[in-house]
Amino acid sequence: MTTETQRIREFEVRINEEGIRLDEFLAIRIGRMSRSQANACIKSGSVGIEPFRNLKPSMKVHVGDKISITQRLSGDVPMYDALVLLDETEDFWVFDKPAGMAVHPTANIYHNTVTRYIETQLKAQPYVVHRLDKDTSGVLLVAKNADVVGELGALFLSHDVEKEYEAVCINPRGKFYPGSRIDIDIPLGFAGIVLPRITMGPGSLNALTHIECTDIHDDLAWLRVKIDTGRQHQIRVHLAMNGTPIVGDKLYFFGESFYKDFLDGEPTPQFAPVRHLLHAASLGLRWQGRDYRWHAPIPEIMTSVFRSNTATTWFPTDYARLY
Repeated sequence: MTTETQRIREFEVRINEEGIRLDEFLAIRIGRMSRSQANACIKSGSVGIEPFRNLKPSMKVHVGDKISITQRLSGDVPMYDALVLLDETEDFWVFDKPAGMAVHPTANIYHNTVTRYIETQLKAQPYVVHRLDKDTSGVLLVAKNADVVGELGALFLSHDVEKEYEAVCINPRGKFYPGSRIDIDIPLGFAGIVLPRITMGPGSLNALTHIECTDIHDDLAWLRVKIDTGRQHQIRVHLAMNGTPIVGDKLYFFGESFYKDFLDGEPTPQFAPVRHLLHAASLGLRWQGRDYRWHAPIPEIMTSVFRSNTATTWFPTDYARLY
């Protein structure tokens, strides 16, 4: 399947953006673009401005400036064949999203997204109800119109949706054992030093995670997880706070510096698996007088890593701190 090799995006500076730095402007306007990424784009000649003047990352932008950026997307290969349609009604689609596919475009991804698949393959307009992280697989619900997305979104906000996940985490000193259960009730908010701020930590937004251990193997635990709330990265950050981060988590297992280098395309140490081991296994809700529940099969990589006898050989060098 062929894809475009670049995308040109254009922005006009608004009144509330008067006088800010050019690299900051790009980082604000383009989702998940860091200041260092914006800086590199400017220096590479990928950014233009009208009225024309010499560009530097530190230059100030002004109301009415028209700024364009050419984003190269040569590595943005669609995974459309791996996206499975679980169900469809006149109001919504339900997919089993593969790990490695984003829900919607970001600074570095345009084609390999669920929304782009719907636009190009189904010839329809997607309305995202909820999100899964790029490396999280499983059940994803997408509405077909604005009215439906509003009503379904209200169900999520009122916690009238049952969400169940499966996860594999590291298990120092046997914190988890089969049948053990814990609830993590720690409010969350944005934290960290990497911009844009995507790392979550302690904050003011209520977040409750219910965890049950169903199996253990060596230093790993298999968890069944339910969440009452749906904060960004909730399961990932709560498990990291518990000292039992999800295996393969580039942000909360390997740390912010690793993740920043990964986003910026810098060389990073080899590690396995290529994704974090978190899967949205089922989703249930009541809609138009009918009860629905959808299930997505557990990915084979989760079971193979869990049963591996060499899993701990690729843990980060600071793994010992979790003991």
